[in-house]
Amino acid sequence: MKFMKKILLVSALTICGFLQAGTQAQVAADYKIAPNDILVVDVFGEKDLSREVRVTASGKINMFLLDEVEVAGKTTTEVKDLLTKLLDKDFLVDPQVAVDVKEYRIREVFVNGGVNKPGSISLSGEQSLTILGALARAGGLSPRANEKKIKFTRPGVMEKNFTMEELKRETDPTKVITLQPGDIIEVADKLI
Repeated sequence: MKFMKKILLVSALTICGFLQAGTQAQVAADYKIAPNDILVVDVFGEKDLSREVRVTASGKINMFLLDEVEVAGKTTTEVKDLLTKLLDKDFLVDPQVAVDVKEYRIREVFVNGGVNKPGSISLSGEQSLTILGALARAGGLSPRANEKKIKFTRPGVMEKNFTMEELKRETDPTKVITLQPGDIIEVADKLI
């Protein structure tokens, strides 16, 4: 009975991880560019203006003709529109610009305590990850885990306690917590 319960739990965690994949396209469209991201800027027909650029620590990219352009906190669509406007203003007639994120800055969440693989989990920019998904990526709950004491912390913002049952039962996307870099999940151990 206990073995079957563990199999079902691991299966449920794995399925939750797969269900997140459907929302990744939306997350990528909403992704806000951050320092250290690498962007591919393609200005059609203008080989000298097309390039890969790393976003500086101050949130800017350096573009030929335009010098520094503030991009941090904007989506790729917003950056495309901004570059199109700036190039159209003084340099090109009806420029066609495309902007994509080639490489996202390293972002991590931490899963500690009663999981099989405690430690950090890297997030890519296009990836949406929930608490259940992070627990699945941490190898699921260990045999010593207390399923009734899962603590979520977003440093300086919030702290919330969950049970495994509450996490599995919540299906409303507006109530499911999407993890952000620096978030911490702590699964308590059972008392012996």
